Amino acid sequence: MDKINKFKDWLLNIKGYSNKTADVYFKYAKHLETNKKDYIISMSKYKHTCNNTKRVILSAFKKYYEFIKDKRKNQIILPKKEKRVQDYVSFEEYKQLINFVKNHKTTNISLIIIRLLFETGIRSSELLNIKTSDVFNNRIRIYGKNRLERFVFVCDSLAKIINDLKIKKIKNNNHKLFSIGYKALYKRINNLSKRINKKLSPHMFRRGFATHCTLQNIGIYQISQMMGHENINTTKNYIKCNLNEEIMATIFK
Repeated sequence: MDKINKFKDWLLNIKGYSNKTADVYFKYAKHLETNKKDYIISMSKYKHTCNNTKRVILSAFKKYYEFIKDKRKNQIILPKKEKRVQDYVSFEEYKQLINFVKNHKTTNISLIIIRLLFETGIRSSELLNIKTSDVFNNRIRIYGKNRLERFVFVCDSLAKIINDLKIKKIKNNNHKLFSIGYKALYKRINNLSKRINKKLSPHMFRRGFATHCTLQNIGIYQISQMMGHENINTTKNYIKCNLNEEIMATIFK
């Protein structure tokens, strides 16, 4: 068990993985250990899962083999990724959600979270890791994958409520802007699903951001930088399936 715990520390502190990814890899590494580190036996439990899930599990096994310097790492070949049309939050749906949150007795936290997710396109893990020291009026420092640092920019109205929250947090000696975990964030977002008749998740706002920026004629290179993508092809995956629907909804009006 000590080795498994060290593996998680290695993922977080050496490889720079997010807490969420480290937790997933930690879970599957434990499963691998219980099967005498045999990835073939370990995968028998997951033979009926989809290819995308298998890719995650096998990636965890490969990374654990790398950590313990096991040559079986080179034997693992990831299955082909399944491409699916991913749903997203459109700009009109976003406005509906904002109006609902503003007109009902919900906290400012929900408003800030929704606006940050859609207006900056940040990942949920990046949102939850924002500290008060990362907020500089209209600029927010974000630490992305592999601890890559970037800044996102927010408009004046959003900057005001974020800075008000920052002041409140500092007074309470709390250094995190949002004192919740991913499960609480997911539940908060999912509870708004019935407002637009669509099952919501935090990541759908990130895809909505990419699509909206494209419709505003912002270049893919700029969108890629704002989203913290190292590879511009990753950004293409966020917008190529979504754009046609938005265009065709208005082109013949």
